[in-house]
Amino acid sequence: MHSKQMPTAWIAVLLMLLLFASVLPFFTEKASGQTAANYWVTVNPTTDPVMYTTVGSNWTLSFEAIWSYGNNSGQPISNAMVTMQVSGEKSGAITTLQLNTTSGLFSFNYSSSTADILTFTPTKLVTQDGTEYSSTLLKANGNQVYGLQSKSVTVWYDTFNVSLIGSNTKTTEAIMVNVNITYLLIPQAGLTLPAKDTFSNQTFLPKIVQGANVTINGIKAEETSIAGIYTANVSTVFPTAYVIVAVSQSEWTTTYTAFSFTQKANEAIWEQASLIGLIFVAVLLALYFVLFRKSTRASLFGKGSFPLISGVLLMLASIVSLYWGAVGVEAISHGFNWLLLAATGLSAFVAGLAGSVLSIRKKNQALIICLILVPLIVNFFAVKYSLNTYQLTIPWLAIYLSLAASIISGLLISNSDEQFSSATIK
Repeated sequence: MHSKQMPTAWIAVLLMLLLFASVLPFFTEKASGQTAANYWVTVNPTTDPVMYTTVGSNWTLSFEAIWSYGNNSGQPISNAMVTMQVSGEKSGAITTLQLNTTSGLFSFNYSSSTADILTFTPTKLVTQDGTEYSSTLLKANGNQVYGLQSKSVTVWYDTFNVSLIGSNTKTTEAIMVNVNITYLLIPQAGLTLPAKDTFSNQTFLPKIVQGANVTINGIKAEETSIAGIYTANVSTVFPTAYVIVAVSQSEWTTTYTAFSFTQKANEAIWEQASLIGLIFVAVLLALYFVLFRKSTRASLFGKGSFPLISGVLLMLASIVSLYWGAVGVEAISHGFNWLLLAATGLSAFVAGLAGSVLSIRKKNQALIICLILVPLIVNFFAVKYSLNTYQLTIPWLAIYLSLAASIISGLLISNSDEQFSSATIK
């Protein structure tokens, strides 16, 4: 019995060996497919893969280009040209840099004027003999070899983010302003930078800014018991408060963030003053037509009254220019860069006032038309430009009313040839 079972056992063993031999090539190919791919050249950073800095900082990035395949494997690649793609998380592809590898180790400086997370990725290398290496699959001695392997560097170019969280405007002139200051790009949970090497720890960066130097309208703000909240008491005499917050910190670019909001206590006073002023002008006009015109109705609605009405409207437009000029003067003392608004506003007031007087006296029609253009331009373009500089809300209603007053004044003067001619003859 035993001698009859031996051939059967050997046959079973033989079948197992044949099965193993047929399956072995499959596992061998699968294993070889999982091995790391070969590359002719590699361009990898020698600095930290993730870095964090301030907007405007001229940051230095360093890379190394080496041969990774062939007889020169491990040797640096000298005097080759590397194409570096620069892209931002917010702005997408920004630019490409052409960098010489010099002795294999090369570095360059880069700065960003806007807050963004920039990625620097080597995409191509061209050697001195003109051979180009990229991610394209090449062949070498029957082996699959890729042209270029590279690793990127990410740099966070961050800045301060200031948000207005409260203001007390119930007291005349005085305003208590509270702002919250954080870093713009850091997420709410904070940012953890990787360790530089195996012997150092990770770096954690919080979202909230603490210990910063903060001024609000030039007055030093105090940090409250709540982290990141700063407060200061400022003042203004205008119905609209214009507030500028300057934030600085060691080795960080100073930022300026502006806000505008209604000063409720002042607004009530200005509304009353404006109403009294309009009533006063209306009373003067009524007295003028009653005392100096034979027929009030005919004079008020006839062409004879065009110079007078034009002068009154131009005076209103010039007063608006005076307001913006005064706003500019006060804002400059608080830290705003509004020299243009202050200068043009005051100049437009003088020009408009002169044109108003000439219009009422019916003198020099051509000059009046030129003077009307000054407050028209200032009250629209100069004001809009100045407010847009700090991304502030534009009071379109006031601007359009002033613009309408200037345009109507110009139309009335342009249709008053007879009145100016008769005044010249007299």
